[in-house]
Amino acid sequence: MNNHISPENSVKVEIYDPDGQCAATWQGSGFHNLMEAVTAAYEGSNPLNMPAEDYVYRVTDLDRDTSARYRIDAGGRLRILPEEH
Repeated sequence: MNNHISPENSVKVEIYDPDGQCAATWQGSGFHNLMEAVTAAYEGSNPLNMPAEDYVYRVTDLDRDTSARYRIDAGGRLRILPEEH
């Protein structure tokens, strides 16, 4: 998955805590890039009690049937993570 998503695409964001448990699931559209979707999911998923950088985000483009895992680094940039098997 690249960093471009189309605003008309439906996107699902699953937010995982450091223990690997799904803390929240969020779905929406209207985003131009993955960071916009992750930020909206984090801000719309209360009560998350840790900084956004402590979570792992699985972003799925439901229209393209693609997904990848990401983490926000210390500089506030979204970084792709290798898939776990």
